[in-house]
Amino acid sequence: MMFPHVENMFSKDRRKSSINFLNYNRFHFMDRSRESRRRINHPPAALYSTLGERVRTSAPSALQCALFCGGSRCQYELPLQRAAAIQGLYSDWITDDILAMARPSTASIAARNIIQQFHSWGIRTVINLQMPGEHASCGPPLTKSGFTYDPVIFMANDIYYYNFAWPDYGEASLSGLLDMAKVLSFALQEGRVAIHCHAGLGRTGVLIACYLVYSLRVRANDAIRLVRKKRPKSVQTSGQILCVQQFEHYLLPQTVVFSSKEPIMLTKDHKTAEFTLRQYLYRQRATLHGLEERAFKELPKIVYCICERLLKLCGCQRSLGIDFRVRNRPFYKAFLAYRLKQTRVPDPTTPEEVPTDQVAALPMVKWRDPVEEDIERNLESVSRITGASNGILPALQVHEAFVVDHHSLPDDKLKYLKQMRTDINQRRDAINRIDEEEDPTVLTWLLCEWLEGLKQPVLDRDDLAAIVGRAQNVESCLLTLPMEDAMLLEYLLRFVTRLRPLAATKKIDILKRLLTSLAHQTIMISGRCLPTRKDYPRLRDGTCNQVINFFLRTIVELQRDMMKPGRDDADVVIPMRRFRLKAWK
Repeated sequence: MMFPHVENMFSKDRRKSSINFLNYNRFHFMDRSRESRRRINHPPAALYSTLGERVRTSAPSALQCALFCGGSRCQYELPLQRAAAIQGLYSDWITDDILAMARPSTASIAARNIIQQFHSWGIRTVINLQMPGEHASCGPPLTKSGFTYDPVIFMANDIYYYNFAWPDYGEASLSGLLDMAKVLSFALQEGRVAIHCHAGLGRTGVLIACYLVYSLRVRANDAIRLVRKKRPKSVQTSGQILCVQQFEHYLLPQTVVFSSKEPIMLTKDHKTAEFTLRQYLYRQRATLHGLEERAFKELPKIVYCICERLLKLCGCQRSLGIDFRVRNRPFYKAFLAYRLKQTRVPDPTTPEEVPTDQVAALPMVKWRDPVEEDIERNLESVSRITGASNGILPALQVHEAFVVDHHSLPDDKLKYLKQMRTDINQRRDAINRIDEEEDPTVLTWLLCEWLEGLKQPVLDRDDLAAIVGRAQNVESCLLTLPMEDAMLLEYLLRFVTRLRPLAATKKIDILKRLLTSLAHQTIMISGRCLPTRKDYPRLRDGTCNQVINFFLRTIVELQRDMMKPGRDDADVVIPMRRFRLKAWK
């Protein structure tokens, strides 16, 4: 359980854990050496025999304490003089930020000034994995809390406290382990963490090993060996070893970001290497935690990171009406598609067929107000000469990065791009490289590669048919699309809208390029067919025009929606703008 003292933890500033890239390089499972293969093929052995495990798990509690711990003179709670991380506690640092220790007692906390030691070491959180009332015959007597100390002692001294009830010699569920790993990951952003069960060996070792799998994407066997190297005799039973191994098989396939038809190192199974948008969002919820878990419930984090980075490079990441930063209130709840899905049901009637071969050519410019279009063109012309005004590069370069043929890039750049994709798949912190990338071609390649790599297109043939049939009614189209498709589409349209200064024709080029990735079909853009993939069919010009017209109508509806009074997120005064809709009649 989480005590009330920690309810407002999620609003505080964060700091990075020292489980970093150096640790990753040191322990990563991708090491192809002979020694690495030997470690994988020879998993760690249990510390007890099968008979020993049965005796420990079946013996009465008092007998366990007397035979294996030492009873009132418990060898773990009253350790002999040794080089301990925390004086007076049987404790060791597993990483720079994670302390494994035996359970403290009220007497030892006072006698050894444990609180002051914790503060001096920067320990901000204590995680207790015990069941209340366990090992009652070991060491000092239990308090009213059911433990050898009162948790209020820590909370009253500005130390956060968590208790995950986990039976001794027992095995936690995979979802329970994942929740604990997420809590540990969050707690490390506040400061160092001390974890204990009874001796700080079995359950404590399992949780730390699972956290290493979660944070570093290492193999379970390597994680166990690391924990044992730092704290001998950890992860004691065969069941606990199996628990960490099962956690690896459960978690690692869900951390894959880029879908692939080829088997990858995190998973050899084609079924887990490929996924749809809906499957990815489900996996993403399993790996994210805290504010990110809420913010990206309906939107892929990888798409958000790439688009926001492109906007930041152009100096136009700020948006009128909606705050796209990761906050307590998810920004997607202000989306038109989300509110429609929450309040209305799709129209069950079948739309009338529209002869797509007879659709007129697109009105490329008239969808935008002429005055605004003149301003955008002038600003774009100025940016060609002077460069970006608020960012690193002009929006014009982002347009060029979208319409370039990504498959004809130089070999060295393609090698760099593929390696970056592999790193994002294999390392949790590699996605942070997107925030440092300054080449828009790299970012647009990653975005298109992610969308085109999905097992099924975001806009499949049925979705395109529904859009063509209902193109005149934006709300009806959004309601027809699945929630995840509508949310992703609206975010991408808002991204294109925020990209400024850019002429309307160039924004339509970007919309076309996004449509090719969303539909897994090729489209003629700037005189050439993109993307240059042999396995993609050609999208008919009539269908393309109808869908792009629907995109433009949706942009107009989104701009109108931002002007409505009484919106929770409309805390900025938005100037009135004129819209011309007769271009679609």
